[in-house]
Amino acid sequence: KSREGVVHYRVLPGYFPKGMSYHFDGLATVMKVEFVNGSFLHVTSKIFESAAGKSFESCDFFGTGTGPTKPLVPHICFQNPGVNLLPVGEDNLWLTIDTASWGQMNPKTLETLPGKVDTKVQTLNAHPACDHDTNECFVQHPCDVSPLSRNICFSRLLEAESGSNGDLKLETFANAKLDKSVLLQHSHSPCITENFLVSKVDRFTFRNPLNNRSGLLKFAKQAMSNEWMVTSRPSATRKVGPAATRILRSNMSFVNNHFSNCFEDTENKRIVIDLVGVTDRYLDSYFLNELQNPAQWGTTFTPAQRCYVPLEGDEAEVSCEKLLDGKEGELFFDYPTFNPRWKSKSSSRYVYAIAGKPASKWFDSIIKIDSKTRSIAKTWSLKDTYVTEASFVPRPNHEAGEDDGWLVSVIYTEGSSSSQLLFLDAKTLETVSTHDLKEIIPFHAHGVSCLPTEGGKKKCFANP
Repeated sequence: KSREGVVHYRVLPGYFPKGMSYHFDGLATVMKVEFVNGSFLHVTSKIFESAAGKSFESCDFFGTGTGPTKPLVPHICFQNPGVNLLPVGEDNLWLTIDTASWGQMNPKTLETLPGKVDTKVQTLNAHPACDHDTNECFVQHPCDVSPLSRNICFSRLLEAESGSNGDLKLETFANAKLDKSVLLQHSHSPCITENFLVSKVDRFTFRNPLNNRSGLLKFAKQAMSNEWMVTSRPSATRKVGPAATRILRSNMSFVNNHFSNCFEDTENKRIVIDLVGVTDRYLDSYFLNELQNPAQWGTTFTPAQRCYVPLEGDEAEVSCEKLLDGKEGELFFDYPTFNPRWKSKSSSRYVYAIAGKPASKWFDSIIKIDSKTRSIAKTWSLKDTYVTEASFVPRPNHEAGEDDGWLVSVIYTEGSSSSQLLFLDAKTLETVSTHDLKEIIPFHAHGVSCLPTEGGKKKCFANP
């Protein structure tokens, strides 16, 4: 009964046209899960009607690892925002990706809407940095239109005025210069605190095109780097030293896959960030020929890190170290989640993730990390069962402990070749309920949840 009115959304690579051999190029589809009368689970899904979603066979599709599918066809299909979701109010659900080709759906009907982001830059963030209290979201991106740029910016996402070219626009308030121009600069998952914004400044690099890849990854791959950007929020009461924006370097090079929670450590004048880093071959691991083999954890992921971003003085190095102690530090995990009501709080203790042991073929467990003791507090797993992101759903109209809520994951059972929706108690990681789904749900990245409020409206939380 306590889940009455909870709505959970997932974005999936839901449709794979013939010949598509890159997993996350599957055409973006949104799945909506609702609890009705306290127990009945209502599940609907719809494909995002991009040009490729409406008529894949009549266009030249070019994705991360697919295409060009029809080089002689003049109509290029590039939009396929199948990585994350960004709820904006009650009436807009944005499908996001690290390019600027986001998409818009009606969260009630899952009808595709025509909205776009009114910008000429080529990359944005699949995970905008959002403040759930002020309802602000920020993105980090190149300042220039060119795919090669050394100028990088932070902007606030705003709903565009009537008559604008898109339904979202960028209001740039911070910029900085790198030492040299980089290709397709992006930051998959910037983070936000009360006063600051931080991004890991990632980029692509050209590769020898004489390979068996397709799409963008035939010509370029992600590059491991150590540059960071930190800037003060427009409303900040504290600043980043004498300047509002700084470019810093860390003692390690990696690609940031996902920041977890981050917070200000005022006593030590720094920001503390836990993160999941990957190597330059991470994106290649989602080609079909790679997925047919057991996961190569050690060459795809770096150990999870805790990084310290200095805020004052002459110190210009971001110091990173292993997040977990002892043998647990060798465990590979990804897709970190946490209670959104504890976002940016230094008192936050718990992070949830999906994990794989060195011998695991894929992500096969859900873990609860105690970030204060830097250890794994709880683990859930089931034989021959694989998991997806364990999204945290706070209890509606109820603010108790940080781990008072549920985790929801779409799981796949190998023996029965079936998918289920799994609900766990976030405190104990004990199973609350499972619900059979009528079809196999492909592995996917992220979900968002909306909770009922006393006023009858929904309170939606961005991921993370």
